[in-house]
Order: sequence, then C-alpha cells, then structure tokens
Amino acid sequence: MILMNMESVDNLQVSVSNDEPEVQTVTAPQLDLIALYPACFDLARPRPLKLRIHLDLLAAGHHPVDIKWVLGSYCKRKNYLQTIQLGATRIDLQGQPAGEVTEAETIIPQRELAIIYARLGKIPRKPKPVKIKRVKKPKSPQEAKPVPPLDAPLTPESIVSGRLELTVKFNELPQPVVVKAGMKIGIQTDTALVVTTLKPKAWKKLEKAQADWKQWVASMTGKLGTQVNSDGGTIVMLEDVAIQVFEKKVKVES
Repeated sequence: MILMNMESVDNLQVSVSNDEPEVQTVTAPQLDLIALYPACFDLARPRPLKLRIHLDLLAAGHHPVDIKWVLGSYCKRKNYLQTIQLGATRIDLQGQPAGEVTEAETIIPQRELAIIYARLGKIPRKPKPVKIKRVKKPKSPQEAKPVPPLDAPLTPESIVSGRLELTVKFNELPQPVVVKAGMKIGIQTDTALVVTTLKPKAWKKLEKAQADWKQWVASMTGKLGTQVNSDGGTIVMLEDVAIQVFEKKVKVES
C-alpha cells in the first residue's frame, strides 16, 4: 500500500531538484518500470498522466516504493509540468486517452514552473501585490435606538436572491499564458491569488492602455468561482469577467 494520498500525480511532493538537466539518472527499478510502459512514460516527449495512475501500477503488482519514486521523479520534471495545460488529454499505462486536464488542475503545476524559471533567472520579478481599496461608510448621526440582540436567525423574508461578484483593480500589464479560451493571467492581492482567462478583445484593452497611456488602472469584475488552497496561499478563480481600463491622470503640483 502506497503511503500517500494523491488527488493527482501532477502534484506529488517529493525531493526532486527542479533545476537539474531534463535527462536525470534514476535507479534500476525506476528504469525497469518506465521501460515496461513506453506508451505511457516518455522522458523526451511526456504527456499528462491519468489521475490516480498509481492505483493501476499497484494493481499490476509493482512495489509501492518504486511507484512513488518513479511518479515523483517523472511528474516534477520541467518538460512534464509544461504539458499540464487546459484541455490536454491525459493517458493511461497503455497510452490511451483517460480524461482531460481541467483549469483547476493547471494552477499548481504552473506555480511549480514559475519557481523553476525563477531559479534559472528566466522570468521577470513578480509585480507588487495590488491592494483592493475599500470605501469606508459614512457614520450616521447618533440617535437613541433600542439595543438589538447580539445575534438572531434570518427568516425567509430577510433573504433575497443575488449574485456574488468580485472586483480587482491593477495597474501593471501581466505576462499572460496563452490557453485555448484566451489569455490566462493572475493578480496577486493581499488575501489571495486571483486567476482568470481574458478573451482576446479584453486583453487588447490592456495592451492598448499600456501603449497609449503613461499610467492606467484596470477594474476587473466577475463571478466568484472555484477556490483552491495551496502551500502558497488561497487561489480564487474569477469567471464571466468584465474589464474596464481608465487613464490615470498625473497630478501637477502648483
């Protein structure tokens, strides 16, 4: 029995160096296991593996320790992480289709890739977090009112239908990741990483603002989607996004 709980082999936590060359030396049991399934494991041209593929290897009679190290070494390699893209086809031990990569499953591999590229000095420094401004409500004049209870249950009459939306403001052009649905970007706030995919028309608004204006600010509003907790903090998916871009006027001191 493998001593780990894997939702996806893409996110195995093992001690494997990310900045080593792509062709790594592995022990004999690992080489034998990889050689048994050439349609599945390809060190030069990997493809996303089936979720919980370790259970198939266990059922085939392989040793749990060999399985753990093979999948850990294979799935933490840079060229494998690069294959975890939205809509990519996963494969089983025989190289047959076994599901597709979802958007939520791409987040942690992309974070791992960012760490690898940062160590190699191949990506620019991350922009400073953008804080969401909160408008303080004006204080109402003090009046003599009866003291309400500390808490009370809601009644059906107290509840109406609504839509939960999130608005994020930022003033720097992020480096997008091109995916099937458009341009995928992330905005790091003081409470969470907000991830969304912009349609080409919306992305062009940001590019035009960057080209035409010395300073600008973008307001991005959308429906609150999936929330994922990772080692780096909370990741929030923003869906059905609408974006507005405004020129930020520079104040002239008199």
